[in-house]
Amino acid sequence: MAAPIKTPPDEDVWAFQDIGTPFPHNPVRAQAANNTYVALWYKHGKPLMGKAYNDSGVVQCVFAWENAIHTGKTICGKIQVLQFSGNHLQKGFFYEWIKLADYLAKPDDEVRQPVRCGTSVPVYHPALQLLGNLDLEQKAACFAHGDHVLHSSEPTELSQFMILMRNVKDLPPHCNCDGCKELMERQKATPAPKVMINDWSDHREGDEFPTNKPIILALERPLKTPTGPEEQYVALWYRHGNPIIGRALNKKGKISAYFTDGERVFTGATVGSMQLLIQMPPTVAGFDYSWQPFHKAAKYGDKEWHPVHISYRAPCIVTCEGGKYEMLGCANMKEEVVHAIIGDKVATFVGKDVQGFQVLCRKDRDDTMVI
Repeated sequence: MAAPIKTPPDEDVWAFQDIGTPFPHNPVRAQAANNTYVALWYKHGKPLMGKAYNDSGVVQCVFAWENAIHTGKTICGKIQVLQFSGNHLQKGFFYEWIKLADYLAKPDDEVRQPVRCGTSVPVYHPALQLLGNLDLEQKAACFAHGDHVLHSSEPTELSQFMILMRNVKDLPPHCNCDGCKELMERQKATPAPKVMINDWSDHREGDEFPTNKPIILALERPLKTPTGPEEQYVALWYRHGNPIIGRALNKKGKISAYFTDGERVFTGATVGSMQLLIQMPPTVAGFDYSWQPFHKAAKYGDKEWHPVHISYRAPCIVTCEGGKYEMLGCANMKEEVVHAIIGDKVATFVGKDVQGFQVLCRKDRDDTMVI
């Protein structure tokens, strides 16, 4: 179903960034991949697509070139990070990831065209969750995979990779802008397939607290803290490439976040960029969220509820002093360790002490067609 996009399509917007500078607003993320954003760099005059990522609120990157991997330590000058601000009605297009095979079947489609610089296109490897560079002319892709470069030119394998496209006509899936809501109601459109991935939205410390989408609230109520009832929202931050779950607060309409790596407290300008977990409506999500006891969430084998985790780190509600106080912290599900900030100090809980804490979990619903 087509949306009435009448605005002439804007050009792509790339933010020029030095390595180690604050991460830009509204970066374009690789499909379903956390902390993986589309970046562009020039090597000997040749454009290369690669991965930008947020480390402690600043820009870092990784690119694959021939048989070498280039990171912020080896890159001289600036990289560019792709941005998208606003919505498809304002911009005249939206970004979407599609299989390379689908593009090659209709390369002259006027509705969808790849994001490209020269012959280079952003390409995503779904199985390995890698973002790299595809040379459209040579039909060859390369990715930075750990400490080596992964090359791919085998047609069957390439066909399953995802490339980033500009769509100048269709409706973005599950778009909640006013224009799309009105159009969907007017045309009584068939609902889109359900989304099965957690939706993390990108924000910065001090931004306006989001009001267009609900953020996951710890225990769905204010927590009992030493300073009184407090609404704490699930947040994600990266430090030296490691994910840390923390809490975000709505302070006078602004985002204020707190994270700990188990040793130090990080808040304010130190945080920079972060992600907040969106509460998707049942009409969109193919799963439900629930806070479950740690011992159930950490159970091996078949279980109904699975922890919402990134590299085994999951949101966890710490209780202390016999349940007198509650705080949103970060659980390492593999090591059975939970860190939380209580007051201005880091508290650590291990082993049997964490078993009764509540961990954010999800379970798939049976009534959904999924994407």
